[in-house]
Amino acid sequence: MSRGPMTGRERLMTTIRHQEPDRVPICPRIQWHWLDPDRTHRLEELYGPAIDPMEIHGCTTPIYAMTYPDEYDLPEVRVEQTRYQEEEYQVVERTFRTPAGTLSDRTKIPPSGREYGMSPNPIKTEFLVKSRDDLPALRYILPEIKGNYDAAAARQAELGDRGVVMVNVYSELCHQAGDVRDMQDLMMDYYLDRPFFDELLGLFQERTLAEARAVMEAGIEWVFLNSYYNSLSAGWSPAIFREVFVPHIRAVTDLVHSYGGYLDYYDDGKLAQSMELIADCGVDVLETCTPPPVGDFDLREAKATIGSKVTLKGYVDLLYVVMRGTPELVERTVAEAMEIAKPGGGFIIGSSDSFREGTPPENMHAYFQACLKYGTYG
Repeated sequence: MSRGPMTGRERLMTTIRHQEPDRVPICPRIQWHWLDPDRTHRLEELYGPAIDPMEIHGCTTPIYAMTYPDEYDLPEVRVEQTRYQEEEYQVVERTFRTPAGTLSDRTKIPPSGREYGMSPNPIKTEFLVKSRDDLPALRYILPEIKGNYDAAAARQAELGDRGVVMVNVYSELCHQAGDVRDMQDLMMDYYLDRPFFDELLGLFQERTLAEARAVMEAGIEWVFLNSYYNSLSAGWSPAIFREVFVPHIRAVTDLVHSYGGYLDYYDDGKLAQSMELIADCGVDVLETCTPPPVGDFDLREAKATIGSKVTLKGYVDLLYVVMRGTPELVERTVAEAMEIAKPGGGFIIGSSDSFREGTPPENMHAYFQACLKYGTYG
């Protein structure tokens, strides 16, 4: 007997309970990168009825390691900031004069919308933390967690049963420790000065937990734990991941679950050697499950080994399948994914990251048509 249609929220929550809904939820990563050819319609405007939204809203606490505002909410700190043009880059040089010492950094910001992409990553040529002596001053430029998630709550009320709203909470590395100190230096610190490494990461782990707690206490149901700096693709070994990051993941997950909430763990890199470790932490959703050649995720193996523990989300390669492939390849990829991961629930079809500008409209149509065609449960 066929199932009646579910709301997006019902579909997602049924899937996360590892039960079979009416169809596999369709939740590609949606940002503003992909527009139709005349650049007037966003992806969700074109395909909204087919999408089961898991919208990501940003936290409201400033993260000055990754943002460069004109004014800083740091009452005890004097900030000196200079902007100038260096060839095609905008350069931002900053000095933070705190009661515990002075910190400085330098960042080159490439232009958007050109060969660097729609939202290119900045290039840091000088990091704030150069040694353990900088840690006391660093604490002065980390604002208190604001805990204001009114916009996320309002959006959830507006979205209703169509889907869920998640608040982005960065891991201890993502745009935190990994943006105040060069990641290569952090990897060396693990071996050369472990107490310094532990203190720096511990400082930001406290902030990650505080942000997650504030999200839960504000009544938001979902935390999106943004952890791609922790990825094995960044250069960390499986042994370090197990020793250092697994306890952090488990601590955030346990906190969220203690409030009755849910956690979506984000790593868009290689997961083959870390997926079981992440699943054992109790996270509710693991994304983006990126297949080769960009990642190394084997969907069949993952379904067999961790499919009963965690909901798998993503998988369809945004670059080599949806952007550079053909409609036939898109359909074949979606069909194979559904055949492998659909049975028993626990699968949300999505994408390996946000669909990018330059993606052919016919491939986007093929993606959604295939998701609807092959995702229905009998």
